[in-house]
Amino acid sequence: MFSIILCSFAIIATTLIVPEKCFAAINLEKVTLQLKWFHQFQFAGYYTALEKGYYEDEGLDVSIIERDLRQNPIDLVLEGTADFGVSNSEILLEYLQGKEVVLLASIFQHSPLIFISKTQPLIHSVQGLKGKTVLMNTTSQEIELKVMLDIHNVSLDDIKLIDRFAVPEDYFDPTIDVIAAYTTNQPYYFKKENVPYSIIYPYTHGVDFYGDTLFTSRHQIQEHPDRVNKFLRASLKGWQYALAHPDEIIEVIMDKFGSLKSREHLKYEAETIQNLILPDLVRIGYSNPVRWQRIGEEFKKQGLVKQTKDLTDFFYNPTEGKVTIKQETAFIAAAIFGSAMLVLLASIYVAGKLKHEIKTRLEIEKKLKESEKYYRSIFENTGTAIIIYTLENCIIKKCNEQYAELCGVPREEIENKRKVSEFIADEDSKRLRGYTKDNFLNKNSAPKSFDFKFVRANGEIRNVHANTEIINGSTNCIGSLIDMTEKVKTQELLIQTEKMISVGSLAAEMAHEINNPLAGILQAVQNIHRRISADSPASVTAAEKHGCTCEQISAFLEDRDVLRMLGTIQSAGERAANIVWTMLNFARRNDEGQSSCDLNQIFDDITNIITRDYHLNTKHYFKHTKIIKEYQENIDKISCQRIEIEQVLLNLIKNAAYATNQIAEYRQPIITLRTRTDDKFIIAEVEDNGPGMTSEVKRRVFEPFFTTKSPGIGTGLGLSVSYFIITQNHGGLFEIDTEIGKGSKFTIKIPRA
Repeated sequence: MFSIILCSFAIIATTLIVPEKCFAAINLEKVTLQLKWFHQFQFAGYYTALEKGYYEDEGLDVSIIERDLRQNPIDLVLEGTADFGVSNSEILLEYLQGKEVVLLASIFQHSPLIFISKTQPLIHSVQGLKGKTVLMNTTSQEIELKVMLDIHNVSLDDIKLIDRFAVPEDYFDPTIDVIAAYTTNQPYYFKKENVPYSIIYPYTHGVDFYGDTLFTSRHQIQEHPDRVNKFLRASLKGWQYALAHPDEIIEVIMDKFGSLKSREHLKYEAETIQNLILPDLVRIGYSNPVRWQRIGEEFKKQGLVKQTKDLTDFFYNPTEGKVTIKQETAFIAAAIFGSAMLVLLASIYVAGKLKHEIKTRLEIEKKLKESEKYYRSIFENTGTAIIIYTLENCIIKKCNEQYAELCGVPREEIENKRKVSEFIADEDSKRLRGYTKDNFLNKNSAPKSFDFKFVRANGEIRNVHANTEIINGSTNCIGSLIDMTEKVKTQELLIQTEKMISVGSLAAEMAHEINNPLAGILQAVQNIHRRISADSPASVTAAEKHGCTCEQISAFLEDRDVLRMLGTIQSAGERAANIVWTMLNFARRNDEGQSSCDLNQIFDDITNIITRDYHLNTKHYFKHTKIIKEYQENIDKISCQRIEIEQVLLNLIKNAAYATNQIAEYRQPIITLRTRTDDKFIIAEVEDNGPGMTSEVKRRVFEPFFTTKSPGIGTGLGLSVSYFIITQNHGGLFEIDTEIGKGSKFTIKIPRA
């Protein structure tokens, strides 16, 4: 009896279904899908549904229309020009403003919108955008970028805004610092050209909006509910196939839709989109109502809407709309349903439900385990120091190995034992405690991204950039820390090098402008001396004409101190001429050519000369200074401009002597000359036991004309010229180590030949 009923059911169902499908294949319902951009892998699911016949199987004849930049896809759907459209989180803004739009599916779980920094120095924080030239479209289509700026207190007035969409010519325009871009698109060009760039992701700064969404109008659902359901079902099926077979769909896009992108570009886009849709973790098209509610609240904070409202009508309900069923079909379906229920319900209902529940639970458990494994892998292997700590007392509950390495403390001695504040420098402690307090009180006024001084367990200070975010539904906070110490040092070196290059380019012009008046001054002084000298017959004759002698004139000038004044003028002019000569040597590269030199021998030659030197200004005699030589035996020779290296080392030794002379009353002046090698460099060091330098003096010591010496003793050019010789002429490194009260050590490193 059971078999007979099942066979009857199959026969009746076949007579109902087959003719209807055949009829649908002949009379397909025309439907239009409006894209938000041009043909590319971003819309692969819809191309797949069309190419594989998924739309046709549902009785739909779908036309896919590219974006017209003059029109908004949402407006085209609302006015009936298109039946369905692709947008982003902007669709919620339109709904809250009273538009009759309905969300069908959230395809991209994360927004692809980003900021790309492309000019040096690269920008890694939102605060760094201030004063920069930024290209972005300020319409609601890029709303998440505007929200991120506002959260970090960066207004559009704080940047130099270019308000439009970016075009390819903008990507490498040096006058534009930052562009609003898609992570699926523009980074490809920079990678292809091997151009350095950095990305500012909104979701790492507390702004996690949905990306591409599929939507329609309320009118479409009310008038054609079956059409909407069929279109959505076929589209999601298309996305599943496209993500599983990207290479096949890329060929379809290139052959049938005429994409402007290359095959390699489309492959890059396909790989990136996988991380936005997350098909292995989230059902394609899934929408989280709570997350959408938060996005609406963010719109309200931005002043884009006055009030939020219930989102029930915003989400698609498959049961909504008019349903028209033929009377005969309804009668037959009811009969079949009744028969099937009578036969099958009693025997399989309980077993089927139980089996389904078990399967569902197993799938959920599997996805939870995969999700936990996925996020644990990110936490442990991201390459960034990450911690989870409590807002109430700042206890570190969890950290990864990168954070433990940054602290210099084993991981097991940090988790649930140490506080975040233990690794913060005193100068930043008060400021960061204020941030934590504001977050704990939910004031939302504390910045999510900031810099501070990090103190390692051994006392070493590191420059760190931090990003923090409160974990939803808890009083815990997650923070990621990036060690910026080396970058800060590199930036300081770049700035110093740029200053030196600028001075070098100005040196020749300054010498020309200064030399002319100097020559006139010195020549005039020499002429005055000659014209009052008794050795000149013309001077003797002129003096006798006025009833006096040259000796009387000289005596008068001596009594009136005029001759001393002339000597002062000549001395000052010669000193100025010496400064000009030094600048010219700084500007010109020595043309004598490279030679093979022994650093130990150069040090010896210099000390043989300098130990006989006596400084009139400082009254310092080098024989009172103890010079210690710590030379590496059989040191490799360096390829260098000998006269330039001699100039550098001589300047360093004289500076060391001047510094040690200041402490001669308290301890014996000592200068240590040291040579050594490593894998990459041949190294020379000049170390003294002088008073040392403050951090401010150390920062400025290579600046042209900066000096700590008394007027008339130093020009402020010695170290700046030395820095240029080592870094520019020899491609080496120039380093300083100093401590107040203990002395300074200058190290030059010349690359091995």
